[in-house]
Amino acid sequence: MGRRRRFPSEPIDLEVSHLGPKGCGVGEHEGRSFMVRGAPPGSLVRVRPFKRKKGVVHARRLEILREPPDAVVPRCEKFGLCGGCTLQELPLESQRAARVEHVRSILEPLDGVRWQGVRGTDAAYGYRNKVELTFGASRFLSEVDHAAGKAIDGRFLGFHAPGRFDRVVEASRCELVTDGLNKIIACVQSFLMESAFEPWNPRQHTGFWRHMVLRESTLGERLVVFYTAPPEDELGAQAELQALADLLPDVSGVCWYVNDRVADAAIGSCRAVLRGRAWIEEGLGSLRLRLGVESFFQTNTPGAEVLYEVVGEAVGRGERLLDLYSGIGSIGLFLADRFKEIVGVEIVEPAVEDARENAQRNGIGHARFIAGPVEEIAEGLVADALVVDPPRAGLHPKAARWLAGLEVASTLVYVACNPASLARDREILEAGGWKLEDVWCVDLFPQTGHMEAVGRFVR
Repeated sequence: MGRRRRFPSEPIDLEVSHLGPKGCGVGEHEGRSFMVRGAPPGSLVRVRPFKRKKGVVHARRLEILREPPDAVVPRCEKFGLCGGCTLQELPLESQRAARVEHVRSILEPLDGVRWQGVRGTDAAYGYRNKVELTFGASRFLSEVDHAAGKAIDGRFLGFHAPGRFDRVVEASRCELVTDGLNKIIACVQSFLMESAFEPWNPRQHTGFWRHMVLRESTLGERLVVFYTAPPEDELGAQAELQALADLLPDVSGVCWYVNDRVADAAIGSCRAVLRGRAWIEEGLGSLRLRLGVESFFQTNTPGAEVLYEVVGEAVGRGERLLDLYSGIGSIGLFLADRFKEIVGVEIVEPAVEDARENAQRNGIGHARFIAGPVEEIAEGLVADALVVDPPRAGLHPKAARWLAGLEVASTLVYVACNPASLARDREILEAGGWKLEDVWCVDLFPQTGHMEAVGRFVR
């Protein structure tokens, strides 16, 4: 057995040539490929390697020695610490160009595929309609803050640092959401300092405050959801939460959910609606959609309109559209004027109930939604087109093989929040007789490494 080749552990200077997965910068050094978070293409960065995975050396950025030619100043004071944004040092146009090139590289070969470019809105900040924050007993500090002697332990609300489940980056505001949501964040942070209950400690599995999820619609409605551990003092906890709910500015609803698991996730069962209602109304084009605590919806509403217009361009018009993995029905309902019948199939029953409610609210009588596995429900249905919007992991292999052999339609439009899943599922679909003919990119997440891809397959 040969000796494993060690990668250098001392700092090196790296020319960043392009973007890789998750918005990381990629460069070559002495024949090795390096991946660095927060390293914009066109920059020269000093990095320290810390691991090697699948032949790629992963490194941490220490300092930027030469900025890209079109560099801009990041808007967020926590940029580089928070695990969210990676590209605030580039203008929006350069971000999109770099991410599109990454998508193209993932989908190769592209011979015979029409590349339709990138679409998106002009909003680089303040576009998110949903954000999740974490309460923590420990915070992640920069080297400057460490040197200044700032305390690590305390009461904090913010976002996870990259690769750290046990520490949060304290943030009084997030630049990706509106000032209205940021006022709520600041209010909760202030309340936390005086609370009778402690934030959750994920290592010791103690504490009360766990997560806060905020939703906001383009119609100005806001929903706040608190996730806590099961309280030892039920009456005291409800009184505390009620006092906080009454303080929050300009909200349509405040809910309390209890999570009795140790996993670090905003999940649980509803204990009480503390104020208003447990849903908000959102506008999507001419549609009015009801979004509850657990409703899945694109996190950029104006961007979602652009995305669904692209899906409409790809899918065309006809008699019947099969909307598979339809969620709350937003795609099918948005395209309802293009088809005489819409049939949505979704395995999550609450989502199907939301879809039916949304169809009724919008007076769309030719749309119906069915709960169950797509490979069972859609069998035998004939349609002009299929739309598939799977989760980030892509299609289950069994579902992909089933769709590959499905001959009920001549067009299949695949909406991919993860282009790598589209690339993988493309192989299965094309083996079954489909052909990828067109690809669009849609930018729903400026400042991050994510890019939505829409693929149009034909028989």
